[in-house]
Amino acid sequence: MTGATGDLRHATRLLWKTKGITATTLLTLALCIGATTAIFSSVYALMLKPLPFSEPERIVELYTSAAKAGLNKMPANVPIYLDYGKNATSYELIALWSFGQQMVGEEQNPVRLDMARATAEIFPLLRIQPLLGAFFTQEQNKPGADKVVVLTQTYWRTHHAEYPEVIGKEMRIGNENFRIIGVAPRVLEAWDARINFVIPLSWPPEQENPQGRYGVGLQLFGRLKPGIAAGSADAEAKTIEQRYVEASPPQTKAFAERSGMTMNVGGVQDQRVKPVRTTLLMLQGGVAFVLLIGCMNVANLLLVRANARQSELAIRSALGAGRSLIARQLILESLLLTTLGAVLGIGLAWGALRASNFYLAKMMPQSLPAALDWRVLGFAAGLTVVIGALIGLIPVFHILRTNLAEIIQSSSRSASSGRGVRALSSILVVVQVAVALMLLTGAGLLIHSFAKAIAVHPGFDPQGVVTARIIIPQAHRATAESADRFQELLRQALREIPGVTSLALSGSTPFQGGLPINAFTLEQDTLPPGSPQPGAFRVQVTPGYAETLGLKVVEGRFYEEADRDPKRRHFVVDESFARKFFPNGSAVGGRFAFGPRPEKPEDWPTIIGVVKDIPHNGVEEKSGNPFIYQVVPQGARPGGATVFLRTSRPAEELIPILRAKLKALDPTIFVYEANSLAKVVGSSFDNRRAVMLLLAAFAGLALFLSALGIYGVLAYDVGQRTREIGVRGAIGASQGQIIGLILQQGLGKAALGVGIGLVGAFLLSRYMTSLLFGVKPTEPVVYAVVALVLLLVALLASYLPARRAAKIDPLVALRDE
Repeated sequence: MTGATGDLRHATRLLWKTKGITATTLLTLALCIGATTAIFSSVYALMLKPLPFSEPERIVELYTSAAKAGLNKMPANVPIYLDYGKNATSYELIALWSFGQQMVGEEQNPVRLDMARATAEIFPLLRIQPLLGAFFTQEQNKPGADKVVVLTQTYWRTHHAEYPEVIGKEMRIGNENFRIIGVAPRVLEAWDARINFVIPLSWPPEQENPQGRYGVGLQLFGRLKPGIAAGSADAEAKTIEQRYVEASPPQTKAFAERSGMTMNVGGVQDQRVKPVRTTLLMLQGGVAFVLLIGCMNVANLLLVRANARQSELAIRSALGAGRSLIARQLILESLLLTTLGAVLGIGLAWGALRASNFYLAKMMPQSLPAALDWRVLGFAAGLTVVIGALIGLIPVFHILRTNLAEIIQSSSRSASSGRGVRALSSILVVVQVAVALMLLTGAGLLIHSFAKAIAVHPGFDPQGVVTARIIIPQAHRATAESADRFQELLRQALREIPGVTSLALSGSTPFQGGLPINAFTLEQDTLPPGSPQPGAFRVQVTPGYAETLGLKVVEGRFYEEADRDPKRRHFVVDESFARKFFPNGSAVGGRFAFGPRPEKPEDWPTIIGVVKDIPHNGVEEKSGNPFIYQVVPQGARPGGATVFLRTSRPAEELIPILRAKLKALDPTIFVYEANSLAKVVGSSFDNRRAVMLLLAAFAGLALFLSALGIYGVLAYDVGQRTREIGVRGAIGASQGQIIGLILQQGLGKAALGVGIGLVGAFLLSRYMTSLLFGVKPTEPVVYAVVALVLLLVALLASYLPARRAAKIDPLVALRDE
């Protein structure tokens, strides 16, 4: 114990003595370990950490897909739930779940909260017990049953101060009173972190019609029986689906077969992670590259430091210290450094997680925030030990190969030893540059891709347009007549706002995504034989939409007020639709219908206009499906709408007026997400921007560490070659020649690293294809720019030691030797 304590004290004194190297090493390790720990925390929380339920591997999601129509995953619905509850044998329980929002509180001052509707089986399926009170039952899922609600633990704590007597109290949700019957434990929020409460899901009898099987909107989950694998459940689901198709009418059968409609079963964890798996793995790979570069830099610093201490170590050897003792001392010093660096790094990781959780909530909003739990800290501790041992072995290996007795007999350091250190340091620098180039290439591809994405013309003019979403009170949608009357009053009130030149309502906001694909049937099918069922996104709008958003009509016309008559069944389509389905003529006058082929000729709606493409689901939507605009008909009773106002006034000035005008129309109208449309479009790139900035930060850190590595090796090299440089100066070498010699060495190492890195980047970048927009993984411009930037940084890092070498006085150098 005394020997170990003495070694530790000695290591501490030596590290304090070389403050410059120690500080640089600690900073490097803190940045690398901190970044690695923060990203690993996110990857662990989203991908690796099991859901905190009993036997989570047995919890699966059942979903439909129509691969031939570009629909890889769609939610389920009530007919599927009833069919599988009766006929599937793979499950202990199945349950429906639906995420949504509801207005909570009195009509004069409500708030909009995230919530869920579910069938009663969800609680035993997750095997959770109420923290307080009780959960609702299957009887309470029936229409007309008592209105009850179960609160989440977080909502109970923040809104009711964990008051036990909350059970039995009423809570205003929407336009109805619900009785609080229970509080769910915190673990329910691991199922969906967004929700504040859960209410029973019920449905009218007409939704149980089997012919509505392909309507979507709900999620269906199941708990597998013991011994049943997800693959077996998936095979059973496909059998049940095929049985349904074979018993269906000809139109439905043809529709299902042509669209490739099928049922699928997959693990819940896998289904959640699938959309962000590539992004998370890329970030983990990027930070691993930074860690590798940092470790090589630290190893280089410790190698130089150990070489400078050869005389000291030789004297210790002469006094009786064995090589094992010297090796132990060096490894102890590296472990001490990495431990201190890890402590600082965990502090950085804690701060970085607070920022990264903001973006994680956008990527997977249903997941709880990542945290530095004991598993993550264990990972950091293990990483610290591994790094400390690895970077400590390089100087140990060098010292063990050095003849310490020869050093103590010599008045100068061994020349061969110096050459060996310089060679090993050079190899480490070459590897650093290669790894940095691969990371910079990935960041460069994402930056180039981001620039391409934001440069895409949206197809409309968002400047000068203000948008807001509203929730329409129940009183204004009780009947078709009241809904029409309210919409007319609403539009009249909006027209009265000074500065508003046009207005429109819609069921969605451009660039916000979330629009489902709707399969349809063409009256005159122009597609080649064997083509999949066609599909398109549907956007519901009012007349004035094209004028307000600056949407260009390229053929025919847009909707007029008379088109809202339900008897006038018309559609407006975009250019992509016209090109794809009417390649040999005008789309205007063409006819198609959603779903299977109508039986009556008069049931075919007609296309009246074609407009320029708008990427409503964002420019990165890759399904290739076009968009259809459908007018909001008279008598429609939507629960909410998106308002668009074209105005000459700034959004900051108009939005308060808009809110006041709507409150004057009806104080119970709820307005939210009010903003300029230009900012809404800009915010649609937030996820891509976040990934790009994270990887760019890693690449910038890698570039800095690589430059530091080149500088450190050349500075050490100049120090070791003082006599040689002095001789060169003495026999007539100019300062320019000496500078050129050092620059040549630095750029030579960098060029070799760039060459190796280009090959590595070419091989690795293909895995980024799904993250790129309008850019190939082998984009030559990106590779050329990244290589040039890295060489310029290497030139700058090499110039500083070169200038120092040029200033060496030959006489002083020779006299010192």
